[in-house]
Amino acid sequence: MSTPAKMSVVLPVRDGESRIRERVEFVLAALAELTHDPSEVVVVDDGSRDATSEVLAELQSHYPQLRVVRHSRPRGMEAAGQTGLERATGELVFIQESDTMVRIEDLRRLLKVSEDHSVVAARAESKPQPIAPALLRRLRAWGTSADLQFDAPPVEGTSACLQMVRRPHLQRLAGPAGEQLRLQGEVLRSTSLETM
Repeated sequence: MSTPAKMSVVLPVRDGESRIRERVEFVLAALAELTHDPSEVVVVDDGSRDATSEVLAELQSHYPQLRVVRHSRPRGMEAAGQTGLERATGELVFIQESDTMVRIEDLRRLLKVSEDHSVVAARAESKPQPIAPALLRRLRAWGTSADLQFDAPPVEGTSACLQMVRRPHLQRLAGPAGEQLRLQGEVLRSTSLETM
């Protein structure tokens, strides 16, 4: 059996002095819970003009697995994610697409997907949606009170997205034989159980 992959989690941030500490510590605790493999958190400061860099410097003094990269001017969350991917050292790189908290359930799902070594990249988009009426009827028929147990309808436009990229596959796609490879995409929707 081969050694499991080293993981990197990329967190973009801009003007996040009030929230970056919580995000970093949350992800570090989640990684400690989910894996015993070496891992790192790469924070890309996208040209912050507040005290974000000072907060990150202080966090780095406490957490050796934290790396910080800084854009001298704001370039956008997508550019920050790309910079993080380029600077991350892990075989599996998880990129938070926005300046928000990482959902641990999304990280778990992507770790499960990563067990299929043919997967190049995956994306977990957590956008709360009403549960389909047919599914609710089936759950109710089973004897649950599922129709009373789901959250309110989502607030328009709210979602959290986390990407997973397998670095060795990117290198193969970018290499000389990359043009001979074809990608296939698929979508999976799920309803998950969350404890309160």
